[in-house]
Amino acid sequence: MRATAATVAVLALFAAAFWYLQNVAGLIGGEIAPAKLAWLCFALLFWLGLPLLIICDPRTPPRLAQAFGSLLALMAARGVVELVMLYVFHNWSPHYGIAHDLLCAAVLAYFLALAWREGEHRGGKLASTLSLHGIVTTLMFVPEIWFAYYMHTNFGTMGGEAIYFVPDAEKHRHVLNVTAGVVAALAIYLPLFLGFWFHGPTLRHRP
Repeated sequence: MRATAATVAVLALFAAAFWYLQNVAGLIGGEIAPAKLAWLCFALLFWLGLPLLIICDPRTPPRLAQAFGSLLALMAARGVVELVMLYVFHNWSPHYGIAHDLLCAAVLAYFLALAWREGEHRGGKLASTLSLHGIVTTLMFVPEIWFAYYMHTNFGTMGGEAIYFVPDAEKHRHVLNVTAGVVAALAIYLPLFLGFWFHGPTLRHRP
């Protein structure tokens, strides 16, 4: 529980710093709307922070640990490569993000299917909670792919004047409203998941 609280605190500090860099300091990539910053933080939490905590939890069944571990590895690698492309070479394309999103979703679906076939979801409330969380985590790639496609069709993402984020402008209100809706749904889901996860059984599935 303390590790999760620390992760959320780090994300809050990141959000404040990132907001300043993009919206005040004028870092390349343009200003970022509040809804998009919130989505970024939830994505980092669900695709990096929570997977790390889940695989470190000895109660996590093996296949589900493989699912979240694979996601963590894929996203960590993407983070390094994408940061270099965004802020050093300025050659990032939404197509790269979409391809990686599809890969992550496919890998997650594969391991979740294995976990289901082997009956891990029937291993008690904790296992079923983590199985459901795996599905939610996978489904998050659906809006993310649409968001990336929106960037492709509305912004130039390469070169010194590249735009990486949707600003808080009226002409982008539709995508910002959708983003806010997704964020609201995740904000409702997150404490429910954490409650079931924190108070799950203490039975160890792995050494």
